[in-house]
Amino acid sequence: MDRYSDVKGLPVIGADNGRRLGIVKDIIFCPDSGEVRAFLLEREGWRTKKRVVLLRDVLNIGRDAVVVGNSACVTEQKKAEDEGKLGQKGNIMGLRVYSKAGEDLGIIEDILFDGSSGHIEGVEISDGLLQDLIKGRRVLPLFGKVEFGSENILVDREAVDEIGNSSGGLSKYLK
Repeated sequence: MDRYSDVKGLPVIGADNGRRLGIVKDIIFCPDSGEVRAFLLEREGWRTKKRVVLLRDVLNIGRDAVVVGNSACVTEQKKAEDEGKLGQKGNIMGLRVYSKAGEDLGIIEDILFDGSSGHIEGVEISDGLLQDLIKGRRVLPLFGKVEFGSENILVDREAVDEIGNSSGGLSKYLK
């Protein structure tokens, strides 16, 4: 399982020549399918067009780099959009999460996804800085029916029942 925060900032390396092709600036997410579709690369030097690497072209997401098949895997974002390879783009970082029972669960601070399929497996949610320090952030697995909106995410009760803590916060040291 990969994390948005761990992948962001990694260099992208071509396996064909070992050349650094860019650095992951952001992850392009398709809310309709609940999947990561591509990695947006930072602009370098004189380049003005946004460039992406599609997830299907990624050989491996490692601790220190993202490895793609070859240098030709990097394409212009506009071209990938025109060809329908990115789907409906959306952003889920910072969205508020609600249960179908109307309970406010917090704000998305990180995304957990399967690096090979791109499927979003879960999100790390925050109740605020003080609660994060005391209890740690909570991990909400995204299974069952999940509705991705432009402002909120709505999850089934069964996902809420499976919430776990990611780090435990300071409370684990105060016992």
